[in-house]
Amino acid sequence: MSVQFLKPAGLRIMTSRTDTAVNRKDKTPWYVYFVGGVLYTVLAVMLFAESTLPILAWICAISAPLGFYYAWGAWKREKRNRVDG
Repeated sequence: MSVQFLKPAGLRIMTSRTDTAVNRKDKTPWYVYFVGGVLYTVLAVMLFAESTLPILAWICAISAPLGFYYAWGAWKREKRNRVDG
């Protein structure tokens, strides 16, 4: 009788498809952030014009520049990766 199932199998490194998705280098494209910033700007203008929800309008007005800031950062990262690669 042998006890082979108790022996270590050695170093076997297996990667699944989910591991490759976590380690990918490219992030969200810059234009997704840009479109988000534009949508928040339009929504803020519409809410300020109607003045029914001024708090929500202020939240959208504050959030819109963040979308443009993230778009700028993603654009710089994409440009840097394009030059390096």
